[in-house]
Formats: sequence, C-alpha cells, structure tokens
Amino acid sequence: MSTSETPTLANDDMDEERRRSGSLASTTALSHQLSLSALPDELARRLDLVDQVKVSELVEGLQLVPAGFFTEVRHDIQGDDEDKSTQSQGIVSKWRQKERLKTTAVALVLCLNIGVDPPDVIKISPCARLECWVDPLSMQPPKALDTIGKNLQAQYERWQPRAKYKMHLDPTMDDVKKLAVSSRRAAKNERVLFHYNGHGVPRPTVNGEIWVFNKSYTQYIPMSIYDLQAWLGSPCIFVFDCSAAGLIVNSFKAFAEQKTQESENGGPPRNGGSGYAGGPHNGTPQDGLGDCILLAACGANELLPQSPHVPADVFTACLTTPIKVALRWFCSRSLMRQEGLTKELIDRIPGKQTDRKTPLGELNWIFTAITDTIAWNMLPRSLFQRLFRQDLLVASLFRNFLLAERIMRASACCPISYPRLPPTHHHPMWQAWDMAAEMCLLQLPDMLESEVEVEFQPSPFFNEQLTAFELWLEHGSDEKKPPEQLPIVLQVLLSQVHRLRALVLLGRFLDMGRWAVDLALSVGIFPYVLKLLQTTAPDLRQTLVFIWTKILALDKTCQVDLVKDSGQQYFIHYLDSNDSTSSTDSRAQAAFVLAVICDGHPRGQSLAAGAGLLGVCLTHLRHSMASLTGGASGALLLIKWLCLCLGKLCQDMPEVTAMALRERVPEQLAGLLTASHPELRAAAVFTLGALVQVSDNESGPLSGVSEQDRLAAERAIACQLLPVTYDGSPLVRAELAAALARLATGHVVLFKDAVHEQQRNAAQILRGASPGSGPEAGPGSAPGNTGPRSAPSGGGPSSVPAMERASSSLDEASKSEGNGHVDTGVSSPGVQTSATGTFSPLLSVSIAAADGSIHSPLDAGSYASADAARVGGGLYKHLLQAACTLATDPAPKVARLGKAALRVADVELAPVSVAAGQLSSANSASVPSRVHSMVSNSSFLGLPSSLSMSRASSQALPPNTSTHPSQPQPSASKWRSLAWRTSSRSLASSVSISSSPSSPSLPNLPPDALTRKPFVLRMVNDENMGRAPSIDTAQPSHRTPSITRMHSLYSSSSGPNAAANSSQLQPHDEDSAGSSLHGPTQTADTPLPPSPVYKDSCEHFSWPLLEPQASLWRAEATHQGWLGGCVPPDPAKMASRMREKEQSTQRCAQLGSGARLKDNVHTIDSEAGSTVALLLHPFRPLVTSVDGGGTVRVHNYRHSTVINRFHVTGEAAAERKGEGKVVASVTFLHQLNEVQDGLLLAGTADGALRVWRNYAHKAEQRLATAWQAVPVAQAHSSQYYPQQAVFALNEASGRLYAAGGAAPSTVHTWDMSQECCTQQTHVSGSDDDDTSRDGGGVQHLAVARQEPLMLAGCFNGLVQLYDLRQSQKAAASVQPHRTPMLGMVLEPGGLSNQLVTGTSWGELKFIDFRMVDSTGQTGVWKTVEAHSKGAMSSMAAHPYSPLLATATATQVLKLWSPRGEQQGVIRATAPFLAQRVGPVNCLEFHPYRLLLASGGGDPIIALYPIVSASAEHTAAPAASTGSPGPVLTTDTESSRPNSAS
Repeated sequence: MSTSETPTLANDDMDEERRRSGSLASTTALSHQLSLSALPDELARRLDLVDQVKVSELVEGLQLVPAGFFTEVRHDIQGDDEDKSTQSQGIVSKWRQKERLKTTAVALVLCLNIGVDPPDVIKISPCARLECWVDPLSMQPPKALDTIGKNLQAQYERWQPRAKYKMHLDPTMDDVKKLAVSSRRAAKNERVLFHYNGHGVPRPTVNGEIWVFNKSYTQYIPMSIYDLQAWLGSPCIFVFDCSAAGLIVNSFKAFAEQKTQESENGGPPRNGGSGYAGGPHNGTPQDGLGDCILLAACGANELLPQSPHVPADVFTACLTTPIKVALRWFCSRSLMRQEGLTKELIDRIPGKQTDRKTPLGELNWIFTAITDTIAWNMLPRSLFQRLFRQDLLVASLFRNFLLAERIMRASACCPISYPRLPPTHHHPMWQAWDMAAEMCLLQLPDMLESEVEVEFQPSPFFNEQLTAFELWLEHGSDEKKPPEQLPIVLQVLLSQVHRLRALVLLGRFLDMGRWAVDLALSVGIFPYVLKLLQTTAPDLRQTLVFIWTKILALDKTCQVDLVKDSGQQYFIHYLDSNDSTSSTDSRAQAAFVLAVICDGHPRGQSLAAGAGLLGVCLTHLRHSMASLTGGASGALLLIKWLCLCLGKLCQDMPEVTAMALRERVPEQLAGLLTASHPELRAAAVFTLGALVQVSDNESGPLSGVSEQDRLAAERAIACQLLPVTYDGSPLVRAELAAALARLATGHVVLFKDAVHEQQRNAAQILRGASPGSGPEAGPGSAPGNTGPRSAPSGGGPSSVPAMERASSSLDEASKSEGNGHVDTGVSSPGVQTSATGTFSPLLSVSIAAADGSIHSPLDAGSYASADAARVGGGLYKHLLQAACTLATDPAPKVARLGKAALRVADVELAPVSVAAGQLSSANSASVPSRVHSMVSNSSFLGLPSSLSMSRASSQALPPNTSTHPSQPQPSASKWRSLAWRTSSRSLASSVSISSSPSSPSLPNLPPDALTRKPFVLRMVNDENMGRAPSIDTAQPSHRTPSITRMHSLYSSSSGPNAAANSSQLQPHDEDSAGSSLHGPTQTADTPLPPSPVYKDSCEHFSWPLLEPQASLWRAEATHQGWLGGCVPPDPAKMASRMREKEQSTQRCAQLGSGARLKDNVHTIDSEAGSTVALLLHPFRPLVTSVDGGGTVRVHNYRHSTVINRFHVTGEAAAERKGEGKVVASVTFLHQLNEVQDGLLLAGTADGALRVWRNYAHKAEQRLATAWQAVPVAQAHSSQYYPQQAVFALNEASGRLYAAGGAAPSTVHTWDMSQECCTQQTHVSGSDDDDTSRDGGGVQHLAVARQEPLMLAGCFNGLVQLYDLRQSQKAAASVQPHRTPMLGMVLEPGGLSNQLVTGTSWGELKFIDFRMVDSTGQTGVWKTVEAHSKGAMSSMAAHPYSPLLATATATQVLKLWSPRGEQQGVIRATAPFLAQRVGPVNCLEFHPYRLLLASGGGDPIIALYPIVSASAEHTAAPAASTGSPGPVLTTDTESSRPNSAS
C-alpha cells in the first residue's frame, strides 16, 4: 500500500478496536506495559538518552541552585529579535505538497507483432518469452496479443483502479496520436501514464524516434518523441519497455532543452504543439521537461535480458507485479529451490495483497516498507516528496522501479529514470527483504500441502525494526543521520498489534525538536495519524494528543485537515473526559490543539462551538482555578491554555462571543488578572481582549445581544483591563496593548473623542491661557468651546499666572464634564488583594472629589447605569492614557506594541522639546520655591517626559534649599497637569515641537534630567498636516458614527503670539513616532498587533517536553542562546561561590577596631563626565559605573579595562534619530542572582526598573525584564508632587520596594517572583494622619535583611518604621532632622535595630529603634558632625563589616564605625594619591570584601582597600606595575584582561 494515500484500517481492525475500547482488561501485556497513563515514565525508561547516574547527578546539582529571579524563557524583552526563533530557526517545512496530483488516464501501447522478430534483435535459445505472464506462442497471435493487453491493464489497475484506461495493440502513428490526445483530454490537468512496449519493433533511433506500424503491418514507421511530447502534454509519466530505451530518455531531454530555447527566443513551438505546455501543472523547470517523468528499461547501449528465468517484459513485470517477480527471482538464486520450492508453488501463496494478516499481504506490506525506507535514505528530500508522496501510482511505480534495478542489474542491464535516482541495488535493507521472503517461503509447503491446517507465523521484521528505531532514539540527535526506520514506523501504524509501541516511539522522536517533526511529516506520517483519530481505543488517546500537539506546533495549517475530518471532536471529547489517567499536561495539550484549530479559522471556530467547546473550557477552568487556589501548581499550564482556547474560540466570532457574554466569561476571568503567575494573567488579558469585537460592519451584531449591551459589556471588560497597565510582567502589558488596540478599533468614535479632547487641553497649555480662563471665568469657558482667543495680557507665553489660570479653567472643565467629579488621572500599580482575586467590573481607576476623597463613579448616584458611569467617568480618557503609557513603556517590546495600538486608532506620539530660553531665571523665580525645586529635582513638564535630577543634585542640597519646611507651599488649586505619560508638569508655552535633529535643551535643568523625550498626541492621517489649521476650528463631532478628521493641533493662530506659536510648535521628523511626517499616512489597513502570549505559548510545545531529554535540551538551548532564559549555572561553581561568600562575610564581621583606608588607592578612568552610581561584583574584579546620561560601563579594575558599555534604557546608542541624546538618571543599582551568573537591576529616577542579563559580557547584554515601579503622573491633581523614585530591595524575600512618581507618599511592594505589586503602604505624617507633620513624600527607603521591617524617610526628616506583617500603620516614628536627609542606612555592618541618617551639611545621627518613644525623639543616641564644612554628598555602610563611609563634594572621604568613631580619612591633597580624585557623590562598599569604591563629578573611580590597624603589619603589599591596586582574591577566570567570563 502506498503511503501517499489516505490509510484505511481493515474491518477486523476496526472491530477489534471497538472490542478493546469496551474492555480494557483484554488488552495485551505490551499494551498494559505501555499504558499512556504513565507515558513519560515509560518513555523515560525505554528511551533514556543519558546514563541514569548522570541524570541523578544533574538533579542533585540543580537542587543546590538557590531560587533565582527573572530566569524564565519569557525574560528576554530586548525587542530586536521579533523574527528570531529557537534552535529550529531556518526550518521551513516543505512536507506538504503544493498540489497533489493523480494519474487519471493511462495509455497502453504494445508493439509486439507476435511471430515476427525485429530485424535488429537476435534471440538466444532458450530465451525469455513471457509477456504479462502469458506465453505468446501458447495461442494464436491475435488472441495472445489481446490477452497480453488485458493482463497489462489488469496489472496497472491493481495500483490505480480509478483511472481511465485506453489501449492500442500494434498501432499506427495516427492511432498513437489519437490515443495521446484523448488521454490528455480525459485527464485534464492531472497526470497521464503512457506505457510503451516495443518488443516487436526495432530499437529507438539516436534521433529520438520510436517505431510503430503502418496500416498493413508491412513497414515500421518512426514516430518522433517530440511529437509524442506535444500530444501528451504535462504532467505525464512515460514507461518505455524496449531495448536501448536510454536513447529515448536522452532524446527526450534534448528535445525539452530545444523547446526551452525556442521559448526563450520567442519562436513558435514546433508543429504548433500546445499540448506539452497545457494545463496549470505545466511548470517548466530549468531543464524544460516540465512535470514529466520517464522510466526506461535499460541504457542506450543495452539490450533487454533474455534469460529464461525472467519474463521477456521483466521491466514491466517488476513495475506491475513486484512480489511475484521478487519471489521467483529470489527462489532462482536460493538453495530453497533444491528443497521442492517451485514457481508453481510460489504462484499459490495464499492471501490478498490488501490483507496484511495473510502471507501475501504481509509480504507486500514488508516490501512497501523496505522500498520506502531505501528511497527515504537514498534520495534527496525534495525528490522523495515528488516521486513517493505526490501521486499514488507514481509512488508505486518508483517503489517497484527499485526492485527492477536490483533484478535487472544482475543481468547486466541497468534501468534508468528521469529524474535520475542513485544506485540502490546494494542497499542493506534488501537483505532484510530476502530474510522476510525466506521465512515466508519456508512456511509455504506446510501451509499448501499439509493435511492439517497450519497457522501462518507473522514475520518479526517490524518488531525488529522498531527495536532498531528504539536504539537510534537512545543515541540519535539532529546532528546525526536520521533514523533509517522512520518509513517503517509509518507502516507499522497500520498494524493494530504494533500500533501502540510505534506511537510511543514516534512521540519520543517528535519530542526531539522541530526538525524531527518535519522529518516525520515529510516521510508521510500525516494521513496516518489523521486517520487514527477515528479510533476509540483509550490507550492511544494520550499519545495521539501528544503527537498532534507536536505537529500543530510546527504547522498550524493542519487545522484545515483536522476540521475537514471532524478531528476537533476527538480532542473535545478527550478534554471533557473523566479519565483519571489523563494528566493535566495532556489536557493542556488538547486545549492547545483546539486553540490552533480555532486560530484564524472561522469554520473551525463554528464547529468547535457547536460541539460545546465553550462549556467544556468553562467547566474545566472553574475546576482548575479551584485547585490552583488550593495550592496545586500542575494546573497552571491547563488554565493558561483553557484561557487561550477560549480567546481563540471567541475571537472575531460574534455568535460565539455572545454565548461567552451570556455565560459571564469576563467575570470568571477577572480573578486571573490577579493570579500569581504572569502567564496566567497574560492569558486572561488575551481572552478578555478577544471578547471585544473589532468591526461591527463585518462581523454584524452579536446574536441575542443588543448593540447597547455589547458596548456596555466591552466597556466593563475595559474597566477590568485598566489596572493591568502597571503589571510587573512585560508579557502581561504587551497583551494589554493588543487588547487596547481591539478596544480602540471597536470603539473608534469615543476613543477618538478622547484623543481630540486631550489635544485641545494640551494645546491650551502649550499656547497659554485664553481669555476667560482665569478664576473669574464662567461655565462657558470650558476648553471645548470655540471662539476668538488671544494671548493673556502680561507675563508672556511662559508666565506662571497664565499657566495657573489655564490649569484652574481645566479643573472647572473637568468638574463640569464629569458631573462634579474631578478625575485625578493617577493610575496605581494593581494590587493583589486576595487569593481569589475578586474584581469589580466597574471602572477601577479612582475618581477623586474636590476634597481629595475617593469615590466610585456610581457613588454620586448621578448616572443612570453602570455603563453610563463608565462613559461619564472618563473611561476612554483612561484607556487613551493607558495606551500612551504602554507606548512609552521601559520594555521595548511593550512600547512597540503600545505604539501599534495607537496607530490602529490613527494616533501617534509626536516628540516635543523644551524651547531654549523658555525657562529663564526670571520665570523660574516667579515659581514658588518648593515647586521650583520639584522642577529641578524630578520633572515638571505636563508632557510625556520624565525629568529627573541627577543623583548629585538630589543628595547634595544645602541647608537653605527650597525643600526646607519653612519655605512657602503652592496653592492647592493652582497646579494641575494635562498630560498623560509623565512624572512632570507643564509650564505654559515652554514646550515646542522640534523639527531639527537636535532639540533645544533645558537651560536651567541638569543635563541628565531628561529620561524620555516628551510626547504629545497627533493624528497620523491628517491630510493637511503640513499647514495645520487653527485648533479653534478643529472641533470633533461627539458620539457620531463618523469621525471628522482633525487637522494638525499645532497651528499658527491669529494674534500677537502667532509667530511664536508657529515657531515653537513644529513636528519632529523622526522614525520612532511610528509614521512619516512628510505626507498623509493611510492607516485604514493597519493590522492589529499580534498576541505575544499566544505566540510564545505555542512555541513552548515545539520544545522537548518529556524527561529527561527536556531538561538536557533546555540546558543546551540556553547555553547556545536559543532561549531567552538565563544559562543554567554550574553547580560546582555555585558551591564554590557560596563557600567563598560565607568565608568572606565571616572575615568582614571579624574586622577589629582601628580599621583604616590603605594608602595604595587604585583609580580607574571611566571615560565619562561623571559617575552617579557604582556597583562592585561580589566574586569578580569588576566594578559597574553609570554616568549622568545613563551609560553603563563595566570595568575590570585589576587591569583598568572597560569590558562592556551600553545604555541603561536599551538604546543601541545614546542618541536616537531626531530626538537628540537619550539620557537617564540611574539612582539604584543591584546585582540579582549573584551566586549564579548574575543580573544587573537598574532603577532610574522616573521609577522604571530594568534587569540586564550578560551585562559583563561585551556586546552580549540582553534586557531580561523592565517595568514601572511607581505610577507616572497622568492628569495630576494638586495634592501630589511627582518626585524622584527611590528603591529598596530584600533579595532574600524577593521583595522590592519603590516610592515616588505620582504617588510620593505610597510605597509599592513588588514581588519579583510573581512580577506584580502585592502591597501598597501609605506613608503619612503620623499615626493619626496629622497633615501638619506630613513628610511631603518618601525620600529614602530601607529594608532589613532578616526581619520584615521597612523604613521610609520623608522630605521633612521624618523616619517611619513599618512591620510588613501587620497593618499598614507605622510601628514607630522618629524625626532626627527637620530638613531633607542626604541618606539613610539601616543595619550598618549587620547590626539590627540600628539606623544612621545624614544630612547634606554633614550631620550624622545614630538611632536605635528600641529606644524610640511616642515623641519620636529619644531614639537618637548619638549625633556626630561628620564634616564641619558641610557639603556632604554621599554615605554608605558595609553590609557585614562595622564600617560606615561618608564623602563630600570637596574631595574628603571619611570612614566611621557604627558607634560614630572616625576610623580614617582621605583628602584630595593626600600625597599618596596617584591621580587627583574629584568631588564624590556616590559611594559603594564591596558586599563581601573590605573594599570601598567612590565616584563623582569627574571620570575617576577610586577604590580604597580597608584593613584593620592590628593586622596591617601582616598584610602583604600589593604587587603592581604602573598604578597601585588593592589586594583582592577573585575568581581565577576573571584574571584575564577584557574578559567577562
């Protein structure tokens, strides 16, 4: 049976399948042993790829690995590998033929002329006589000719019974022409078989002619192969059985080349023939033969065999009756012929070729498997696909052609073919055929001649081949030769006896990778596993699900075939079965298969929904979520794929979506939005987004759901999605961006209304306040009103009173539009409040009243319904803010998807820059000092930028700074921002859109203040973008079916400031905004951004899933960089590092009194203007520095070399086209997973955290993850002052604490393992929330290493202690200072309950929290004036050694004990300094060694070794060449210069 046809199971097989499904007890011992309930264990036992001892050693080594953070595959968000795949990158499956052909017409031409030998043939005596197993001399010639013709047709019909057969016996040329033309007409575009037997005519000529007869049979008439080619056309297969048949092949190729040349030269084809090129299948390859195949009996100089042991037409016999020829030939060469085995006995072999349980059927089955295997191993893959998998008859002929080559080569005759095949007659598999034939023939005499019925014993061939395949699996890989037995495994699937074992082995093979799946599909496995879905055997189900998972993970187009054969029913029944042996992973695989069936396939979605898939998914989702709440982790994969399957089932299917809404699917998924696993949250976001209809016109209304109810349900979904904006996982936020794109498309009218409103508000701030916008303005002065506008009198465009009046008017506008509710616009990171994750479908973004209290939109009772409250409460404004937040996300992949979501709504982010001179000293002086300090310290523009001061400016504040409590505070009603992605404010007309490549800078802000360039909204499809009419004429139509396209926001309006406005508001010409600025951009066909979680989750199933090779492959894949996760650590290296850590900490703790800084200071030139942050590697001689612009440099301080350099934001360079220099103020550096390879955690002043992998390897750094740890300012209320973010980390508990941004008085607790915010702690002035003692925001954070204690230091010097296990009230408070603190160190040297605080004027206070009373003063037990001249710029403490260091901007560094005793001092004028040290603004101790690093306002980084005075005389001097260096013990691997390994 050919493997290219759809396999069929015999009736007895199907009956036995039913019997086996009804009684599992009747299964065989092998089936019981290989039961799929223990499939992984059985496969691991039988197919273990490594020694069990090695596996156990690996497991034991991995158990020593401490829990690391951000090491999963999803933790790779570099953003530059969108098209990168895993190990199998580059594999393009070609297993599926573009078009499958069938041979539908067969033309048989026999030129025998029985009784008359050709003149050029001399026959021997005795010679071969049989033609189609008929002796022509045994009957009259006409009857013999007719019998031979009928036999030939019958022999071909055995291989292709449905073709139309036409025959001409001893024909003329006209007969052949009519036969050829009629055959092509009957076949249409399918293949024609032309068989020519020329045993009764002369040999072909060298001119390419074969012979036929004249009408009277008195002459031989030559017929050109070229004419025959033209008559038959293409596709066609020719069989030439005659002597010197190779001449025909040579001429055929020569004529084809001639035809190709004529076509290239434009000449008409010879004889006007058009048949050769007829039909759509007539592709003409480079040789001009088209889709033509030739089989010739012998070479050009060879004659047909005349041995009496073979038929005269031995070539035709091999092609049409291979088993008979093979057995006769084997018998003639075997010793069995002496044991009574005759040809007559061979002809009596019982059975049918189609019955595999009979001797003849088994031989045919084995022959098919062997010839397929030979072809598979000898032919190129493309040629094997074309000849053995495209056409059933062609595959059979070429399979039999291999036999003809073996038999005829023994007679010195070599059959040839086109395409040419390599020699196969010596292949080892022929010996397996001889053995199988011998075992069958040995039983033949007993079966035929014995009086007692003898049962046929099946051949062990297939069992032995499966064992060989199993042995290959133990040692094979993609780098080795593919298994020879793969085609045999395919054939074994037809046998019920060996089917289970074959499936198990096939599953293990497919699990080896994509390459294995591609090989299995190319060999023809697909129709067999598709047919097996019709079986009901329960022991096959789990394996079949696994195999189909692997197939669909490679090629999702198989969904069409599955749906065509109703394959979705099999997987739905399996998913819904109550079989306890089905594991959750296997059910997850079934859910994956169903998701792929529904992916972009409406028919598959409809059939799956009709089969009840929605109810099945919801039922199992409820049960799995219950088990997940109970602590079971095995359901994670199942829950994720149930959600993804639900999403794909409902996506763009209104009827199914209506069913899901009636089943309250959004409410059931809401709990997963707060799940502890990021992939579950991402899957829930994907499903909720899929429930949003993106096109009403194409999809139509939901069945059974009104349009109003649909929109209300989608708005409720939007409310559920909004808190996800601040999720800690980039995967979740990226999925949210895709969901927001669907919302923006489906709710385009209201969404664009929000865009236009935001544009109007931003334009008023940019252009200054209009008349009537002051406090005296009436209700008619809302921003949306039209009318003449002019610049305010006095103050100029950047005057603060003008900005205050504009803000006040916009406050009033918000109140009037929101029915009295003022929208703060402050979005906070989502908090996981409970394990159940209960969620309200209402708008979760808070609405603040004028008194600062928080209300739900429904609390006021002014809305008719919850849906009205969502619209009136500013839902679409918040959706727009969320989209813009994602478009400027610190994760590049999220930002790209966020920008794509905006482009779907024809919106882009246009960069702007602050015009030079706008922030003049006079204008700045008019701003209240507290607010001016906030502009200087963090960011103030009401546009999407993050202005953050440098670490130096944030810490080195003189005693008379504007942040002193005695300074006046701004009015609470005068400051309100109108931008949507910033932690800053807006100064009237101080911002302009720059058209130059380098934008003007902020003259009065520090040079490193800009973390991100500011943005404003702009429509990308404005037809008149270049001339941009006035904003006053651009009024959108509200809540109408069509949108009036708004012209450019930034226009030259009439009035005194028209020229200024025109010069300031010019668009950037840069690429990152997402569209061209030189003309209108058509975005009508903008595609929706793809789902990242679905794509990444599908990729999971293409990796090995069964142990132990899954763990081994993952380790190799991460080492090779195929996966995004961290490289698995070396257990021995980790154990060494852990021992070194323990010994080093003990040495540090044993440091005696009198510690001092050594004189041999080592300096490094960082090649940067300044250094704002430092980090010393725990185990290698590396120091990481960050300059004021955000460039990270990794130095080898032993060799004073720079190992790596990159920008902390992930930019390829520190400058982007059209945006000028990209700068970032880094305020926090920490190394995660230190005993492993280590990750660099960097926090910037705007509250963004980024984790870098391979940061110490040159040009190999990868961004593992990034998130916004504090909320950014949206439409900010007057009660919040965005400020620089501060961070604290407790790696032992996996908790990170952050404060600042738009919520300066809130500490956000982040769980790094769950990647979500788990708690928010409000830091108030006192326990009774006395606003008179309000600290004005958190300035410093610190956490204890061993105890759950957190300290928050406020700007007014108040320090509060929180016990994180109890309520959110402060456990103790102390106010050691009345001014902002420079720094705060908790547990210096590991001393518990101890705190040291310092101020910029040099005062240190030592606090013991055990002494704190209700007044908060008695906790200070010592005060030290560390630096009498003030200007203290930095302080740091050693985590394990009793050391504290302080430094000043005047180049003085001092060392202290935790008791306040000075241990040492180094000044810039010290004689031992090899190079002058500049002003110090950052200090960092080595975590486990006595080493201190300092950096400041110059490129020099200094390292100070520390020794005890009592032990100094025993310390060996450091060996140095050039500049001296500290004596340090380091990893030996890091001793090489420029090495990061």
